[in-house]
Amino acid sequence: MSEVGPGEVKSSVRTLQILKLLSAQQHGLTFTEIQKSLDIPKSSLFVLLSTIEQEKWIEFDPKLNRFTLGIQAWESTQQYLNSSQLISIAESHITDMMNDLHSSVHLAVLSGCDALYLAQIKSDRSYDLPSRVGVRLPAQATALGKSLLTGCSDAEITKLFGNFVFKKFNSSTISNLEDLLKEVHKVKLQGFSESNGELVERFYCVAAPVTDRSGKVVAAISSTVPKRYLSEKIVSKDRMQECVQDEARQVSEEFWAYS
Repeated sequence: MSEVGPGEVKSSVRTLQILKLLSAQQHGLTFTEIQKSLDIPKSSLFVLLSTIEQEKWIEFDPKLNRFTLGIQAWESTQQYLNSSQLISIAESHITDMMNDLHSSVHLAVLSGCDALYLAQIKSDRSYDLPSRVGVRLPAQATALGKSLLTGCSDAEITKLFGNFVFKKFNSSTISNLEDLLKEVHKVKLQGFSESNGELVERFYCVAAPVTDRSGKVVAAISSTVPKRYLSEKIVSKDRMQECVQDEARQVSEEFWAYS
């Protein structure tokens, strides 16, 4: 991360102060009211407000001469509330899946080229995974990531991964854009994605997308087991694929009431 100068830090802090102040004022504030409340020099405040308005975090009503929170602030709030609600809905389902399959189960959303893990229920049988809440793992190397990418068009994926350096964790890992696009097409057709040791060789994972009412992919859930569970017939691939798709469908249907 590049170094940030004192002036940039001060501007960032003031920006957050403005947003916090406006969030508590239903009818907004005038320039003078904001300036007096935060004691920011008028010239600096003018530049800050212009920039924040340009980015749609605030809006200015020329008739009332007042600033209020903008559409970007509203959208961010909705995304946060949706994520919180999604976690609440998903947790009971992924717990059921863990009990049924003796697997570790996860909920994730797409963040750039990564799958960002929002929730995890560890298996009732002890084994370690690199995934945990708050961790980002490369989308092209995870079943969750592949399911999340089904919400993107080829053009969007190409743009997203245009300058991406594909890291090969082992011989199974997808290592180029062409193969990634083929894999996402396959996932779209079959309704679930797999990772057969592409990130960590000894694990098998199945994931399926979670959608909102419009059909937009908003998250994905997954089930992961050691590969030996398959050879020892503790669980089968067919059973995992069926269970994950069913739970993803149920989570989606419950989430529709909030989207």
